[in-house]
Amino acid sequence: MGQFKGSYVVRYGWTRTGVLSVMVMVLLIGAEGFLPHAKPPEMDHIDLVFSPLTVWIAAVCFSHRKRVQVDKQGITLYRLLPFRRPEFVAWPEVVAVDWSTEGPPWRRGSDLEVYRHTPRQTAACPSASPRREALDTYLATQVDPDFVAAFGNTTRIRRSTTLCRIDPVRLATAITCLAPDVRHFGDLGDVALGGQAGGRQSDATS
Repeated sequence: MGQFKGSYVVRYGWTRTGVLSVMVMVLLIGAEGFLPHAKPPEMDHIDLVFSPLTVWIAAVCFSHRKRVQVDKQGITLYRLLPFRRPEFVAWPEVVAVDWSTEGPPWRRGSDLEVYRHTPRQTAACPSASPRREALDTYLATQVDPDFVAAFGNTTRIRRSTTLCRIDPVRLATAITCLAPDVRHFGDLGDVALGGQAGGRQSDATS
């Protein structure tokens, strides 16, 4: 995948989903104003619902704030609300990274998930995490011992990247160069197997 130096940062920005969402809500708000007698009763005061949501999406996209940062220390996952502390996962604790897109092009969403190794739970202190329990249940059905050993006692941290400009090629390249033992899943797995597919560019900064 070539050489990688520095860090890769995923930032909020205008994506297809963000643009289409704002356009649809603006059209709905405009329809209420221009067709006051033709709209159905359930559309009364629709602007009270969609106006704040439209402003919120636009503010997030225009902010260009960090969502994810990958550097030589590990992965930092930032929260939507800026006053909340980001979550940092050092590379020795990272088992795998999953990034996938879902849905049709006009409302496509994506999530980045980090699988983090956690100490084994004792009988006196059982896990209270529903996500970990669900993963342990899934692992119990697997027959590959290497897979079970890698993902046993892990927790999953998820961040939505639907409103983020993200380049899976650069993200997979950064992870491969900085942490070769970390596994890739989802669209990142396809990139890791296929190499730099097309050398796509992104507005995310590095």
